[in-house]
Amino acid sequence: MDHRPERTVPFHRGGVLRALLLALLVAVTPIAALAASNGQGSGQGSAAKAPVGITVALSPSSRTVDQGQAATFTVSATSTGGFVGTVAFSASGLPAGATASFAPASVYLTSGSTAQATLTVGTATTTPVAKTDFTVKASSGTVVSNTAPGQLQVLEVKRNFGVTGTVKGLLAPGVSQSIELEISNPEKKSIAVTNLSVSISQVVRTQAAIAANLPCTTADYKLTQYSGAYPLAVDPGVRTLSALRVPESSWPRITMLDTPKLQDGCKGATIQLTYSGTGQGN
Repeated sequence: MDHRPERTVPFHRGGVLRALLLALLVAVTPIAALAASNGQGSGQGSAAKAPVGITVALSPSSRTVDQGQAATFTVSATSTGGFVGTVAFSASGLPAGATASFAPASVYLTSGSTAQATLTVGTATTTPVAKTDFTVKASSGTVVSNTAPGQLQVLEVKRNFGVTGTVKGLLAPGVSQSIELEISNPEKKSIAVTNLSVSISQVVRTQAAIAANLPCTTADYKLTQYSGAYPLAVDPGVRTLSALRVPESSWPRITMLDTPKLQDGCKGATIQLTYSGTGQGN
């Protein structure tokens, strides 16, 4: 009987584990890579595509202008989402008497491009003195942009000028006479005159009427104000209503009332008139 000692073959547990782990990694890796390619492993999705359209911006957002003058803005139109086409501009919400014009009136956009136009807002001498919010937009067929906000502040511009008047004839109880106004413009350019008004500042009686204690007051007279069209464009120098082609029927008038009271105190009396109005630069 052979009593050779038994030989024990060592069991390398670590080697077997490494082999198993390696096989497991090889099996798992393609699945993980596939999951990442589907956006499941990274946690990030694909960005949404911008819709086809137009965006509009206005610069500056606010302007200040005198009545009768104009202000300019820059309008920028940008293609989004691959929009391509001709774009037309429009403005809304401007104050009374103000107008909007674009140069050019339309622009052509290619995909992703930006084009600009100049917006000119003109005002009239009668445009209200105020801050007004308005909007600008662009359109191309059924594609309409956002509305870009803007603001226009209109300031009143007053000019110095003089007004005098001449009564066309003598007054007597029940008699009415027109008053020819004369406007003096010392400016170097035309002014726009509005709000003409006449008032009686004083009635000066004769010394005889004062001595006899005969009354005559502003209550013995009536004024009818100017009723013609405004504004009156008055060039530098002196211009009468006749020269400005205002019909006499629109001139102011003064009437001596025929009252039941004794009006002898008004004989020879002098009536002092005061004139006023508003002048603005054209």
